Amino acid sequence: MAEQLDLAQLFDFVTRSLEQKRPELNQADTYNHDHGDHIIEVFELITQVAKENPGLDAGQLLEKASERLREKQTGTAQVYAQNLAQGAPQLRGKPVTQQTLPLLMQALLGGGAAQQQATQPSSQGSGDALGGLLGALMGGEQAPAQAQHKTAPSGSAGGDLLGGLLGALMGGGQQQAAGGQQGGLSDGIDLGDIMRMGSAFMQASQSGKSTTQAALEALAAASNVGQTPHRAQSATLVMQALMQAAQMMGGKK
Repeated sequence: MAEQLDLAQLFDFVTRSLEQKRPELNQADTYNHDHGDHIIEVFELITQVAKENPGLDAGQLLEKASERLREKQTGTAQVYAQNLAQGAPQLRGKPVTQQTLPLLMQALLGGGAAQQQATQPSSQGSGDALGGLLGALMGGEQAPAQAQHKTAPSGSAGGDLLGGLLGALMGGGQQQAAGGQQGGLSDGIDLGDIMRMGSAFMQASQSGKSTTQAALEALAAASNVGQTPHRAQSATLVMQALMQAAQMMGGKK
C-alpha cells in the first residue's frame, strides 16, 4: 500500500519554496507587484489549517482552507478559495499518496469540479487531441485518461506524478457539477485550452527548459489560476514544489 503523505509537510514545503521566489513573483505581477506576497499568504494559511487539523482528510482540509481564504480580500485568495471548494469533493476520504497527488494538484489548479458537458462526443474529441499533444510533450508516451486509478511504477516518480496530473486534468474523476465561475481546465478541455498549452509549451521549450518544466508551465497556463501570467508562474512553482516534496517524503524509510 502506498505511503500516505503528510499534508502539513507538503504545504509547508510549497510555502517555503514560494518564499524563495517572492521577489520574482512580485516583479512578475505587472499590476500591483504584490502577487508573491499574496500567493505566499494563501499557502501559509493552507499550511496553518493543515497543522491545526491533523485529523482532517484532504477533502475536509481543502473545504476548511477555502472557507478561511474567502475571508481574504485579494484576488489570488478568492481564486484559490473557489478552486479548493470545487476540488474538495474529489479528495474526500482519499489518502494523499504519490499516486493520488495529481488529484490534489488538480484541485489547486482549478480542475477539480468540471461541469459535465452535454456534448460528450465533442469534449471527447478535444480530449483525444489533447492526449496526442501531451503524448508529444512527454516524449511519445500517452498520458492516461484515468491516471488516478493506476498504480505508478517505481523508479520514475517525477514522470509518474506528471503523467497522473495530465491524466487527471484530461477528465479522470471530474464528475462533480459545481456552480460559480469556471475557467481554464475547470470547465473541461476545449480548443482554446489546447492552443494555450501548446503555445506555452513551445515558448518554454524554445527557451531551453526541460520537457517536464515546459509541460508544467503549459498546464499552468491553461488552468483556472493561469489566466494571468504571474499566477501561471506561481502555479508552476506550486506543482514543482509538490512533486519535489512528494518524492522526498516517499524516499524516507
